[in-house]
Amino acid sequence: MQISKAQLKNRVQKNIKKGYIFNFISGINLTHGLWMIYLAYKGLSLIEIGLLESIFHITSFAMEIPTGSIADLFGRKVSRILGRAVSLVGLLLLIYSNNFSLFALSFIFSALSYNLESGAGEALIYDSLKYIGKENNFIKFSGISEALLQFASIISFLLGGFIGKSSYSTAFFISAGITLFTFSFSFSFTEPPIKKNEESGGMIKKFYYQIVNSFKFIFKEKAVGFLILLIQVFSSFSTCTFFYLQNYWKFSGKNEFEIGIFLSAASLIAGIISLFIPKIEKKIYGKRLLMLIVFSMTLCIWGIALFDFKLPFFIANTALESILFVSGSKYINNLIPSKYRATIISVGSMMFSFSMIAIFPIFGYIADVLSFFAAFISLAVTSSVLFLFFSLSKGKNKLNDC
Repeated sequence: MQISKAQLKNRVQKNIKKGYIFNFISGINLTHGLWMIYLAYKGLSLIEIGLLESIFHITSFAMEIPTGSIADLFGRKVSRILGRAVSLVGLLLLIYSNNFSLFALSFIFSALSYNLESGAGEALIYDSLKYIGKENNFIKFSGISEALLQFASIISFLLGGFIGKSSYSTAFFISAGITLFTFSFSFSFTEPPIKKNEESGGMIKKFYYQIVNSFKFIFKEKAVGFLILLIQVFSSFSTCTFFYLQNYWKFSGKNEFEIGIFLSAASLIAGIISLFIPKIEKKIYGKRLLMLIVFSMTLCIWGIALFDFKLPFFIANTALESILFVSGSKYINNLIPSKYRATIISVGSMMFSFSMIAIFPIFGYIADVLSFFAAFISLAVTSSVLFLFFSLSKGKNKLNDC
């Protein structure tokens, strides 16, 4: 049935509120603070857990751009629906797996779900705002969404930790039910109209041109490439500390609920700060803000490495990563056209996967063979070297304060 432009605009506008609801509910994942401990409980070593994370990111690295192109060619809504369906399959596999091969298959499905959602969700909201003429509100949406995700994480960590003390499977089944709900909810979004590529030919040819033209744009716009590398590399450092600190605390005698409290404290502070990101970004913006954030994140990693009481540095690092992600997303989206948006955002996620493929198993190996202290020191040194690299990079001068 044909609808008027006014009706379409009204439906697209509703995507914004639906986006808040979707992000909050999908962020309630009781397995988030448990899966590494759960895998150790199943008998896997830190090296094997690191390999599983590498399998996740190798899959993500290989499939990120093709799945991003799915969102650009077939629609952001379609990609989101597929992502939720595949996520449910991966979660169920994780529940019923009892050997490394099945766990690996679970991680492959989880990576594909992440791929399908990573570029599509962000592009869906930005292009919805762009269609109704409010794209300048994207950083506000991102800040509120980040806060909602962090508050959802608080629920996840506390409830997951409490339930996980007595039954891992119960926590995982509740998460599966939430994933099923968000899958159903995904159908309620309205696809925002965008100008698409007009290359003729079969589907393979269209995929080819979509990917090639997206990379051409990145190489042409040096600021986009710089932003992608900076954000994803330092996000991978933050992710590594997030996951391995869980095992560090577990080996130090903390139980799942206590670890959940630690993770919740970080999410609470990050969530509160996320609400103020638009104001922070007005005071310090562009390359100055980004370089200040990554410098501070490097200091936090050194704090985690050198001090026995690691929680304050972990909390600060989590909050800083939120600012980096929200501000960086705004700058990237402002620079790229809608027809390449999901694909280019997926390139960023691909770089994150590439960084995690390298870092995660090496960290696990050093922690297993030497100690957590040696592993965190290695990460701090790497972060310091890369901060200097980005500080001297000519790419940051192309930002022009975004």
